[in-house]
Amino acid sequence: MARKSKAARKARAPVARRRAANQAERAVLAEEQALLEQVRAALSKAARRRIGGRAAGGGEFETLREELFEAREDDVGLVLALMHQQAARDGTAALGTLPERQAPYFAHLRVRTDGGQRDILLGPRAFPGLGPGLSIVDFRYAPIAEVFFTCEEGDDYAIDMAGRTLEGVVEARRIVTFVAGELGGVSVPAGTLVRAGKRWLLEPAALGPPLTGAPAAPLAQQLVGGASSGTLAPVAAELLDRQQQDLLDRAPEQPLLILGSAGCGKTTVALHRVARLCRRWPDQYPPRRCLVVVPERGLRRLSERLLAELGLSEVAVFTFGEWVSQQARALLPWLPARQAPETPQGVSKMKRHPALFAAIDQLIDDHAAEIAEQLDRRLQLGTVVQDAMAVRAEQVLAHRLRRVQRQVAKVVPRGKRKRVEVAFAEQLRQLSHIREDFYRLIGDRELLELAAHVSAGELSSQHVEATLAHTSRQLDDPADIRYAHIDPKRLATVDGREIDDGTPDELARTMDDEDYAILLELLYRNQGKTATRTRKLPRVPHLVVDEAQELAPLELRVLGRVRRLRGGATTVAGDAAQQVDEASSFTSWPKALAALGVPDAASACLETTYRCPKPVAELAAQILGPLAPKVPPKALRDGAPVSRSVLGSEGHVAVAITDVLTKLTTKQPQTCVAVIARHAQGARLIYQVLSRALDVRLVLEGDFSFAPGIEVTDVAEVKGLEFDYVIVPDASLRQYPDTPEARRILHVAVTRAAHQVWILSPGTASPILP
Repeated sequence: MARKSKAARKARAPVARRRAANQAERAVLAEEQALLEQVRAALSKAARRRIGGRAAGGGEFETLREELFEAREDDVGLVLALMHQQAARDGTAALGTLPERQAPYFAHLRVRTDGGQRDILLGPRAFPGLGPGLSIVDFRYAPIAEVFFTCEEGDDYAIDMAGRTLEGVVEARRIVTFVAGELGGVSVPAGTLVRAGKRWLLEPAALGPPLTGAPAAPLAQQLVGGASSGTLAPVAAELLDRQQQDLLDRAPEQPLLILGSAGCGKTTVALHRVARLCRRWPDQYPPRRCLVVVPERGLRRLSERLLAELGLSEVAVFTFGEWVSQQARALLPWLPARQAPETPQGVSKMKRHPALFAAIDQLIDDHAAEIAEQLDRRLQLGTVVQDAMAVRAEQVLAHRLRRVQRQVAKVVPRGKRKRVEVAFAEQLRQLSHIREDFYRLIGDRELLELAAHVSAGELSSQHVEATLAHTSRQLDDPADIRYAHIDPKRLATVDGREIDDGTPDELARTMDDEDYAILLELLYRNQGKTATRTRKLPRVPHLVVDEAQELAPLELRVLGRVRRLRGGATTVAGDAAQQVDEASSFTSWPKALAALGVPDAASACLETTYRCPKPVAELAAQILGPLAPKVPPKALRDGAPVSRSVLGSEGHVAVAITDVLTKLTTKQPQTCVAVIARHAQGARLIYQVLSRALDVRLVLEGDFSFAPGIEVTDVAEVKGLEFDYVIVPDASLRQYPDTPEARRILHVAVTRAAHQVWILSPGTASPILP
């Protein structure tokens, strides 16, 4: 981070109302207009030089840019260095990466160093070919951009770069906006100069709104701990209202579905039901054997803390992915040890889609036919077994085999019945061997095409091809096996990583997160039990599934088989309006409950939101639009109004957030702030900029601090969590189009706020915003 010192100067108070630009301000406008014309001329020259031909090295530069967006965090620096080297060889960037002519930059930084004066323009694309002392830098990565985000006019600065310290003084720091390609606004210390026809006026408004007024005790402290001791404050029990308390008194054997909008206390009630049953009947519901399953790691960590507050730290809390992989690996020790880095979206959708059940049915039928043919041949029965096996009366293969065995035993001579018994017993013992079945299911074109055919258009040939290619790579041998005959020293890489890392070969002999549920389903469909010869899936006395709308039917089926059938308790919580994972294929609660094995669950809808104040609750309903519940939740608190900012670019958004959060954290250091991007990549980019000026944390694996501070994350990470302030930095048409999925995702983001929401739209605002 840049080191700075404030020069002694008299602060200029912003003007109270709009007025005409004065002489000094008109001089600033003239400077900015001259810079714009210089940039335009350079861009035109660069474009002409490349029309009709390809710039030397242009393709290489574009390739490196694409690699940058896919690079791992520890590779970003290397790729950037290669990009700068290539740009220097080219003399400028390739045509495809020239800054946009309509808005080539958003900020102007003028600095003076021992080498003289420099003008640096900040934009989304670097362009070094502007002439001596002038360049456009990428605001997300260029080291000098840190000075703009951390210093003010008149500040001295010092930044460390490549082992050197660069020093200077900031002479000008201006935010620039464009309207239809023309200069439309320039910030000055007293406000912002804006074009009004042929005149220029000074607007007093700041780029971002003030965020103030959050409760003195931070929300995270209210939920999970004291300010200094770190102990858990006994607040959760006090939050239960009469309706919530009544749910705890339901008979434990009665499965319970808890519904409710964001902030209504679904998780709180579910965990209190665990506590109630464990304390009232400790022998029947021992804490160490109860199981809580959630979709994300952040909610898992919060649930663990709340259970600890209730004195139930022994209760196991897992994400579904953690739980199912642990169970599958315990049952099937032959599974590859390596985990795939990330499942491609299309492959994940195929493996989680309910249409895969049709492929599994066909796989079972094919397997049954093969077994029947073998038995007929071995027992010399013609087609007796095959004819009986062709009747599809049972979903479970073992049940079908036993039924056919009984039928065959009635028609063969008495002396042959022992041979029939032995032959069928051998086949039944083989049913736990599912390796071949599994790889056939995910690697057989006909089975995958069958799934696509019955998916009502939700799966296409592209999903099939992607899954086949992905499976093929996973069946390959990794480099350490392929090159086992070569001296390991000759295989050592410069960066110390494995040869396969970052290549398609890194998928060799790996498992996807989605594979484990398929494996456990195949075990059950073969045998009628999720077990092998040495282990079985353990039953639990109380199963809690939180945010159940995020689990696919296949996953719910697998999870439902751990319920203790006699005297067991099942608690399900969720909200269809908060379903953000489209691959879960959630359609309705009756279908979800049937998949879990509790179609008779009693449902209760919580009616009061304790998290969101009225302005946030009203905004959330407007965002949902036609998806909103007919009866909106009651919000008990008034609160700060929702803030909206429509800005010219992502750069303007970054500047606004930096300025506002700098002021907020100075005034309210104990507040909890979440900057929630739609996708993880967007979170990384905004973090890259904010971290230069602010003490922020990037949270993409659920490791929230639950403490005062600023955390940057994406929507998928925040289910069930809450913060004092929520900032949505990317509420644009591109990120949030008018689709049901986008409505639910933005609804989840804004309803994390317990005090105030600020929504920023770079470029065109999302049409689902009111």
